[in-house]
Amino acid sequence: MAKLLVFDVGGSAIKFATWEGALACEGSVAVRAERLDEFLEDIDGVIRDSLPVDGIAFSLPGKIDPESGLAHTGGAIPCLYGANLKAHFEAAYGVPVSVMNDAKCAALAELGFGALKGVRDAVVVVFGTGIGGALIVNGQLVLGAHLISGELSVVNDNIEEMGSETQEFWYQCGIDGLSRAVEEASGIPGLSGIEVFQRIDEGDAHVEEGLRSFCRRAAWNLYNLQVVTDPEVFSIGGGISNEPRFIEYLREAVDELADVIPQHFEKPRLVPCEFKASANLVGAAYAWKLREDAH
Repeated sequence: MAKLLVFDVGGSAIKFATWEGALACEGSVAVRAERLDEFLEDIDGVIRDSLPVDGIAFSLPGKIDPESGLAHTGGAIPCLYGANLKAHFEAAYGVPVSVMNDAKCAALAELGFGALKGVRDAVVVVFGTGIGGALIVNGQLVLGAHLISGELSVVNDNIEEMGSETQEFWYQCGIDGLSRAVEEASGIPGLSGIEVFQRIDEGDAHVEEGLRSFCRRAAWNLYNLQVVTDPEVFSIGGGISNEPRFIEYLREAVDELADVIPQHFEKPRLVPCEFKASANLVGAAYAWKLREDAH
């Protein structure tokens, strides 16, 4: 089995690990996001300390072309815009290098080793600051003609306010959307996800209603995705998915909507993602394997 060095580039840190069927030697370095030379220097240091390796794989934010290696955008990493880590590190180290968008890496982790192993058609929805996503069709990741398949954050079904971010999926159902829903129901501003569930444990019915309202909004978007893509299953990820009651409340919201929407809607089936903080690293390794197998 090939020994890989895998990287997960995030907004504040670059996580890394080796991979030979499982993650090992995990670590991280702070990300220097403004200058490409500094960014590459930090990654070079990790690679030199990890040699020899048979390949290098990156999970990156932004609009990433895995074929050419070009990062058209880079999310919160300014120096990634227009960069090509695949070309740079293949030239520097003479080993195959793969790059893939981070949300799509999370989906590939589930497809290769987790909740979607053996599933043909699925949608991955990652609830975080925004809403990440990926579409699996016939057992394969769909990138789309413009590399934006699964960019769920900007989904908006309110034609009267199409120019308003307040109607977009990320605004309503990202982690700040949970805080707003809870504040609307309870009058308590600024609760974190952890604090929301703590207050529900303490019997705060208003906070609980805020969470239920949040889940109803999320469930409606899942129904829209169901009729567009008709997946067997939705795999639900992101930090809030670590709380089992989120999946429970989301399933309850799906069931409630099933009683009032037209009968031709198929009810979404939900499963939690199995990989949590390590999903992007695992998915990057699987993306490298798929690319090498294809070549």
